[in-house]
Amino acid sequence: MSTISNDKSSDQIVSAKILELRQKIQDESYVDNAVQRIALVLSRRLVEKPRGFKEAVNGSY
Repeated sequence: MSTISNDKSSDQIVSAKILELRQKIQDESYVDNAVQRIALVLSRRLVEKPRGFKEAVNGSY
């Protein structure tokens, strides 16, 4: 089928952004900093608006 060959050729083409990100994740300090930023954002959100179980389930604040 032609869609299979199209899929294979599209897999071989990698955008510049993907190549940049692949290079960045090889850098241990980059990954460490990214994890720290994610943890900081999550911690702040948890502390900002403490919610009960019902609000969390229903999505209301």
